[in-house]
Amino acid sequence: MEAVRCGSEPTSRTADEYIMEYNPFSYELHEDPYPTYHQLREEAPCFHNAELDFWALSRFQDVWDATLNWKTFSSSPGPLLELEDRDGELFSILSMDPPRHTRVRNIVSRGFTPRRIAALEPAVRATTERLLDALGGSGPRDLLGEFATRLPMEVMSTLLGVPDKDREGVRAWLEAFIARDPDRVEVPVEAAEAGKASRQYLHELLARRRAEPEDDLMSVIAHAEVDGEEGPERLSDDEVVAFCTLLWNAGNETATTLIASAVVLLDAHSDQREVLTREPERIPGAIEEVLRFDAPIQYQGRAITHELVLHGETIPRGARIVLITAAAERDEREFPEPDRFDISRRFERSLHFGYGHHVCLGRSLARLQGRVALEGLLKRYPNHSVQRDGVERSHSSNLRGYAAVPILTGTSAT
Repeated sequence: MEAVRCGSEPTSRTADEYIMEYNPFSYELHEDPYPTYHQLREEAPCFHNAELDFWALSRFQDVWDATLNWKTFSSSPGPLLELEDRDGELFSILSMDPPRHTRVRNIVSRGFTPRRIAALEPAVRATTERLLDALGGSGPRDLLGEFATRLPMEVMSTLLGVPDKDREGVRAWLEAFIARDPDRVEVPVEAAEAGKASRQYLHELLARRRAEPEDDLMSVIAHAEVDGEEGPERLSDDEVVAFCTLLWNAGNETATTLIASAVVLLDAHSDQREVLTREPERIPGAIEEVLRFDAPIQYQGRAITHELVLHGETIPRGARIVLITAAAERDEREFPEPDRFDISRRFERSLHFGYGHHVCLGRSLARLQGRVALEGLLKRYPNHSVQRDGVERSHSSNLRGYAAVPILTGTSAT
């Protein structure tokens, strides 16, 4: 693959040593992208992949500024390189700029009030305890299949009002929807079909909620109104389904990956896990460090609305560009010793839940699930361990997660 260097300072190295490959679809990159991210930040802060024809920003300040500058860095094509979302069907508010984005966000935010999220904690705790009951036992257990994927699925199903009998089917659609073939930009046929099936299901569920509202998020969003130029406005069916699709995909995967990454990282840093076991009040800070150190969402896609010169390079109008969140949060210019995992780290700014008008609406819910999951796991199974030779990464262009995390739970402390 041809890739070019831009924006770096001259050194004594040969030209060949500057040629790097940043391909978000590469299975090899998925295993460990951070050396590549370091090279991008240092040698190519404005990087152009000529074959796939996109640009990339990797330094914290560049990503921060671009995130705030929606007039230059438009979200309209959608957040993924492989899916151009011209009408917002697939990603809802992630594919919008103000003023439409502001209108939609004002409506859907009615379902994410602090009171509604706080009210979910008893249900999150009850689900966590039930899943942990089943997780114990001798021999390796599947952390993902038995706990880390099931907890967010149950919470999101409860939040949206998905009936118990439908939840496994919806989860299978979502897993198929994010899967990608190695090194290929095209969306697999199976993924496209799964996406259509899940949206059709949500349309049918929405029709029932339009007719008979219940106490769930879909009902709240479907019937919420804001003042528009011509009177009260509601979201269309397509807009409601698009947002629920986004919530299912991003919400489930972010929380699942957060839980799995926390378990893997704390197993590798057992001294810090012992601190959290003794002092569970420090878990919220540890969650922020997990999100910084290995961000579940690796990049955000944008399009340049006018010609832009950055780091000495000219990015043409209309070019696709990715803001590599995961690279930005390992930037030495922002975080001292960024490649060191430290649950005591304090930092002023972060990007793992976005920033500005695209800050994640579900961030409080993800943090709640991560906190409760770690509290329960460390209390119930303080001696659990990860079988590292069985750990496998999943493959997606911008979701960094796991396909397998086998653990030994050890002796229950309860």
